[in-house]
Amino acid sequence: MNTKNMLIVMSLLCTVLMTGCQDEQVGGTEPIDKGAVNRAIVDTYSDLAIQNAIIAQHTLYPYHFVPNGVDLNDLGRRDLSVLIEQFKVNPGTLTVQQGSVESVLYQLRAQMVYEKLMEAGIPQSKINVTDGMPGGSGMSSTMLIEILETAKEAESNYDNKMEVQF
Repeated sequence: MNTKNMLIVMSLLCTVLMTGCQDEQVGGTEPIDKGAVNRAIVDTYSDLAIQNAIIAQHTLYPYHFVPNGVDLNDLGRRDLSVLIEQFKVNPGTLTVQQGSVESVLYQLRAQMVYEKLMEAGIPQSKINVTDGMPGGSGMSSTMLIEILETAKEAESNYDNKMEVQF
């Protein structure tokens, strides 16, 4: 390649590189709002983190429902839609916590959630709606209290038997 051709190629390359470094877009459009782009990136990461938390807990709490009702509120509908998308690919257990509502209302809520999963196309054999702890196996606070009381009684009985008499 001769010097003249080399100079032309270098000039074109510099022009292309300099054009790519401008903050404004060509054609009279507004400059890119870097703050808006950064907020969108943060929102995307936040949304992904929230979705991962919903999937990890796979639980609908009483506050996901309309007070004293069977229907889900906005938060409940959002969380259930995330879980439905997850369960379409990876079926599992969805926990619906009873909380302080009566058994009849809890059963209606669990049935409604079950039906929503079926309507979404999740096979009936892959649907498991249960009451339990978020995120998997665990124990209720009532069971924990019973265990602690039993342990305390056993410790008290053990201490009484260990008394040494002189």
